[in-house]
Amino acid sequence: MSDIKNSKQFPHARLLVPALVRMSDHAVVLSVIMQLIASGAATTRPQLAEATGLARSTITACLTALERRGLITSAGAQVTENNRGRPAERIIISPNAGVILVIDLTPHHIGVALARLDQTLIAYERITFMPEDPVVTLDAAVQLARRTMQGAGVDEASLRTIVVSFSGPVDVKLGMPVRPPIMPGWDSFPITTYLGTEFGCPCHMDNDVNLMALGEARVLPDDQCPLLVIKIGTGIGGGLVTAKGELHRGADGAACDIGHLFTSGVEDVVCSCGNVGCIEAVASAEAITKELGAAIGNPDVTQTDLRRAAHAGDAVAIRLIRDAAAKIGGVVALLVHVYNPARIVITGPLTEVTDDLLAGIRSVAYQRALPLATRNLTLVHSVIGSMAGILGAVVLGIEYVLSPEALR
Repeated sequence: MSDIKNSKQFPHARLLVPALVRMSDHAVVLSVIMQLIASGAATTRPQLAEATGLARSTITACLTALERRGLITSAGAQVTENNRGRPAERIIISPNAGVILVIDLTPHHIGVALARLDQTLIAYERITFMPEDPVVTLDAAVQLARRTMQGAGVDEASLRTIVVSFSGPVDVKLGMPVRPPIMPGWDSFPITTYLGTEFGCPCHMDNDVNLMALGEARVLPDDQCPLLVIKIGTGIGGGLVTAKGELHRGADGAACDIGHLFTSGVEDVVCSCGNVGCIEAVASAEAITKELGAAIGNPDVTQTDLRRAAHAGDAVAIRLIRDAAAKIGGVVALLVHVYNPARIVITGPLTEVTDDLLAGIRSVAYQRALPLATRNLTLVHSVIGSMAGILGAVVLGIEYVLSPEALR
């Protein structure tokens, strides 16, 4: 299915501009200028000179080099508010500078998105697919990507990088999953190597909730970070963006794997990870669905059925969702004390059909956490919705393409 009609243009996301500490490194200077232009922070020669402290002649030389590479182009004179003085030439990312390919791998779907370096979303397609064998699934993703590129008129040679969003723990350096509980059979499969070889371009990979957090944080003001995103779906995952706007992955990419935090009172419930008492095992959408099936005597109930029941205000479904929310709220209170975030975002398919989940989490979290940690805390739904992860992946891809290493 395609959501492109509802998602033609992203909210514009901020990009992290590298620190201009190595003036002699030409690639660093080019990267700083490119990311200032790409983020819209500085798009004229005077603005770039003011933002970087570089001489106008240096700015002009760098812009000439970037234009030769086909990365930037002129958008004509910028109209000033008072119409005084000579209008400055506005520089933008060239529409032909290249394309980012995003591949979203979940327990139930494969998604593909194409975006230009100016963050314009070209195409987005999503199909239902139950990923079992990694090779079969990735081949299906490759076919969907090529079909989407063909439909959008995108030449494969224009791909600058691929970003993979994966539902489970990820070793970002090696580009592979690490024992993903809800996607068994994918452990240590070299996803980035496989796709990078297939398309002939660099490939990067991250956890899906990390990318949601990145997308969410970059469309909000700086003072909304640290920002913690909690996704409640087939599993429960977390993603944290620091006060500096960077992802906190931890030493091995295992940070914020909050679905496997222990919760008291359910010590006899076995989780998909093999442990007992994990919050994911008792409060994820999958766990609530199983409880609903048991309550109504129908083991074939699906998460779609749960969402429909919640949307219709079914008393049994709402009660189960509120019970799960109370459990998650206790875990959120702990996370508030560990991370002291400025903003917590609760997301996932259930949040789109009922407010009971957010309300229950908020109630318990504010009650259990100390006032110092909650006095300025905002606990809300996503401002982007289901496209937050795609936007985060696009931002990750753009920052790689415009990094000093890539520009070298």
